[in-house]
Amino acid sequence: MGFFDFLYPYRRIKGEIGYFGLSEWWLSSFSEKERAHILKTFKPLGLTISVDSLDDNSLISGEIESTTQTAVGLLSALAGWFASEEDRTIAYRILKKAEELIGDEINILDQHFFYQSKIQIYYRHRNRDSEGLSIARQACRQQIRLAPQAAIAFRKEYANSPLPCHVGYEQLAIIYEKEKKYNSVIELARKAKSQGWNGDWEKRIARCKKKLLQ
Repeated sequence: MGFFDFLYPYRRIKGEIGYFGLSEWWLSSFSEKERAHILKTFKPLGLTISVDSLDDNSLISGEIESTTQTAVGLLSALAGWFASEEDRTIAYRILKKAEELIGDEINILDQHFFYQSKIQIYYRHRNRDSEGLSIARQACRQQIRLAPQAAIAFRKEYANSPLPCHVGYEQLAIIYEKEKKYNSVIELARKAKSQGWNGDWEKRIARCKKKLLQ
């Protein structure tokens, strides 16, 4: 926290951070340098932010009266901007806060996309972070547990579109296949296919059946 943040704690933050009551977290979880880096890096909808206009970033500026966005949705999306090796600890802190906010009342699709972001970020760093693979694996299972509800929500929200790919099913299937747990892959693929999630499930099943015979 910078000197002026100490003098005027939390009250100057507006924008999405202020709207969702995240001011204290924003100021206490990141250094002044990290906050500037987040604001410079986060460019939603292709918005170009210059070093001299960081205070105009929608994260911390502007009065928001209402929004269809949620805090979990905002943080899940924000974390994705910091998936690189040099920024991964920033992404971890953002994901941690998002997960703290998840409860039964949180929109099922917000939860679905949160776990998708967590899977993608932690799996990406599995070779550098000793806990990365374990955390990614657990996030896969958590997203899969939500899959039946998420499928219903997707079909309601996007009635004329097929279900998208399911990162949790796909990533866990990849992990199991690398571990030569072919029966587990087949079980996962059949479950994902039965729920309607897009993917090359039949090819995956056929490949793993063939490997079981070798």
